[in-house]
Amino acid sequence: MTREAVVEGYERFLGDAVEQTVEAFSLTRAVQNGVETPGSGLVDKLLKNSERVQQTVVQPELEGFRDRAFEQFDVLLDYAESDEGIEAYRDPLTSVGAFETELRDDLSPERREEVLDFMVGRYERFGDALVPLLESDETEFWPAAVAALNADQAHELVEEHFRYTKPLREYPDAFRLVATVDASDVIGPFGLLAGSLTVVYTDEAVRATAAAEDTVIREVKGEIDSRFDG
Repeated sequence: MTREAVVEGYERFLGDAVEQTVEAFSLTRAVQNGVETPGSGLVDKLLKNSERVQQTVVQPELEGFRDRAFEQFDVLLDYAESDEGIEAYRDPLTSVGAFETELRDDLSPERREEVLDFMVGRYERFGDALVPLLESDETEFWPAAVAALNADQAHELVEEHFRYTKPLREYPDAFRLVATVDASDVIGPFGLLAGSLTVVYTDEAVRATAAAEDTVIREVKGEIDSRFDG
């Protein structure tokens, strides 16, 4: 399969997952549970303008994650196409990773390396799982998947490697996802008088992305069943 076809398949999945996460994300939960800066009046204003906050804050945050994940996937494909071990790609993978940038600043060096080792191990297994697809003579994603894998292997690949937020669930204390909400971006120029809020949305991100993953993975598995049965 061409590299472009693999990228297209992955981008389709991750794009769907981000859209589902945006829909599942609860601004109310995030703001009520994660506001660090005092200002209940501003909280009320933001919640009354929740649709605007979704558009100006939540969606750009999640789209930024998606874009970093795409960049990281390119590096992962470099590994899958090479004869080098994963350690040769450790720094490139972790320097552009969507979650590596969200590691807590106060983690001990030992804890940080433990989390990174876990993540790099996942990248290695994912890259290895992509090799049969890349080596297929087929030029499109699904024909290559059917030629290179059986249905059980395809299900396993999706279940194991498409749960991209697993590090957040395995090491919930290691990450801190934060967004600053400027009132002027939400309620117009007069919002300058209201200031801004710092929102820690790690817990809500984990909840929403887990729900999105479940939905998208179920859909992908359904497509696998139809493709392989056909």
